[in-house]
Parts: sequence; structure tokens; C-alpha cells
Amino acid sequence: MRYVIAILCIALPLMAWANQSSMEPNKQLLVELQLKAKQIQSISSHFSQEKHLEMFDEVLVSKGRFAFQKPASLRWEYLEPFRAGFLLNDGTGKEWDEASDNERNFTLESSPAMSMVASQIMAWTTFDIEWLESRYTIQLTDTTPVTLELCPRGDAAKEFLKYLTVTFSADNRTISLLELHETDGDFTRISFDNPRINDILAEKTFTAVR
Repeated sequence: MRYVIAILCIALPLMAWANQSSMEPNKQLLVELQLKAKQIQSISSHFSQEKHLEMFDEVLVSKGRFAFQKPASLRWEYLEPFRAGFLLNDGTGKEWDEASDNERNFTLESSPAMSMVASQIMAWTTFDIEWLESRYTIQLTDTTPVTLELCPRGDAAKEFLKYLTVTFSADNRTISLLELHETDGDFTRISFDNPRINDILAEKTFTAVR
């Protein structure tokens, strides 16, 4: 469940949060973002993930890549220090874990967790205002760079997620940094490098493990 929230934010193709004097986005701005989000067809990027543990000084670092293509194709893959991940395409997908040499097929019907991922990614990538506001309170905490703070409304999410912050790139088109702060003091920081928007992605991206 914890990696799900990160995935939801990866695919956010948002723009134009800057130059807002209020720390709470207004409705007109949200509608504008929803319209602009519809222009995004695909996103791909490498990422670096840091896991900061409250009880230890050591930071756990992993690197990987992700890709998303409308309407609902997704690949999230760790490359270092281990290989693991999953892909999703047209309602079916695969999970893999190099450590256990295990590869598993699944469908959205057979995997409630993956079904949740798919439905929520659709809400984020189309910037479904009603969906977002029903699940998060959204605050604009900075404009240079644009940074949002999202706090969960639901009791289940509040059990492990205190809040998350989303920092955008200089042109406000993609996310450059994501932080998930947990209730126990741990937090995960994910940074994204050189995202590519609306490239034609190879079909095997969402069908083949290798």
C-alpha cells in the first residue's frame, strides 16, 4: 500500500500553479489544471528513492525507472541495488522480484491492490477534482518552485501517511520531487530525472519484464 501513493503522484502532468497569492488553490485554477492534464498522453523517467528511517542514521537508496501511458498502462521498476517491479496493461499485469526469481501474472479483478493503483492513477492523470478533494486537503506551500502539501482525509490512509509533498519542475509540467511522510517519523523521498512527455513508448514497455 505504501508504494501505491508514490505511483499516484508520479503521473501528475500539472502546470500553472505559480503566481497564486492564496495558499489554498482556488476552483478556477483546479479546472485549468484539469484541462491541461488532458494534453498529457505519456510520461517516462528515471528516479532515485531515499528511505529515511527514524530509528537509524543510514539512508536506504534505490534507483529505477517508470513509464505511464494513457489510458492505464504503467511500469514501475527498481534497477539498483536489486531488480523488482510491476507492469500493467489493459487490465492485466506482471510482478517480478529478482531476489526470489519470481514472476507473477495478475489481473485487476484478482488483485485489489493493483485495481486501486489503476483507478487512482486515472484520477490523478486526468486531474479528477472531485476525487482529489474527497481524499486530500491540498495546500500550496511554495511557488518557487511550486510545492503542494496533501494531507489524507480517510482514516485508513491516516494510519500510516501523515502527509505528502509534491515539488514541480521549473516549468511546472512535471514532478521533480515527492516526499511521503509517515506517522512513525519515517519518510521516503523520490526524485525524478529528465522526464520525457508524450514520447512514443515501445509496446513491450508494458508487456515484457525484460
